[in-house]
Amino acid sequence: MNCHSTIVNQESIRTCETYPMNDDPLSPLLAHFNARARLFFTGNLCGPVTFNETKGVGYLHLLRAGTVSLRDRDGHAATLSEPTLLFYTRPLTHWFDTDVSGADLACASVAFDNRAFNPIALALPPRLECRLSELESMRPLLDVLFAEAFAKRPGRQEVLNRLFEVVLIELLRVTVARGDSAAGFLRGLAHAQLTRALTSIHAEPAREWTLESLAGVAGMSRSGFAAAFRQVVGETPGTYLARWRITAAQALIRGGTPLKLVAGQVGYSSQAGFLRAFKVILGISPTAWRRTVRMPGSVESRRRVIA
Repeated sequence: MNCHSTIVNQESIRTCETYPMNDDPLSPLLAHFNARARLFFTGNLCGPVTFNETKGVGYLHLLRAGTVSLRDRDGHAATLSEPTLLFYTRPLTHWFDTDVSGADLACASVAFDNRAFNPIALALPPRLECRLSELESMRPLLDVLFAEAFAKRPGRQEVLNRLFEVVLIELLRVTVARGDSAAGFLRGLAHAQLTRALTSIHAEPAREWTLESLAGVAGMSRSGFAAAFRQVVGETPGTYLARWRITAAQALIRGGTPLKLVAGQVGYSSQAGFLRAFKVILGISPTAWRRTVRMPGSVESRRRVIA
């Protein structure tokens, strides 16, 4: 068989159907907010085990087979007797117990960046519990994850860390598609008109957004947009925009962008205005906040959270 190499540039690509990237409501968020997953258990669990609270860390459990009795510190109790996904998005002590035959589980810890105002972390319910049979779109991914989890292949830890992170994205997709989340940005992303405004804010925080321009993006009247946004998202468009800009600024600072360059990249025409807004929203100056975070290149920034 003869192989031929072809030079292709972006402009030369033509397909029967295209999918505009600016219609993707999740990618601008995921660019700012990392959710780092770390596998810490795979195998057959026998007997009781306690998952203790760790600041800023949640737990994602995948039950492949067996029966698990679940209890948590909030008083929730359940018997999981079929393949199930269980995600504690907040730190919360919980307990598993099994019968003598045990249960096959894959478990990971999950840490969200910028949890103070991470719209993803704040919009998800404290506990997600779902039978795998209800997650048909995730079946191929979960089949790969379980196959990798219960094999002894080189690089297994890192592969599973990545697969768990993809599971998180799939959970966001499912939540947005269902539109059954509580008030918050995920519910807004499921709204046919508000999602256009939210996606625009997330993608272009530096743009000079006004209530009128955002309403125009959503294809709504000014008053109708303001009322719908507050009802669905849970706060005014102006408040959400301000908090998003500061959150985007945190991501830039964490990534090593000099403070003098951050203000303009998140929509502030003056450094003084940016400093005031940062302190109003976070209660601390950007300089002081930078000292509290792990910066790229530090030893700590290369360590993953271990449950």
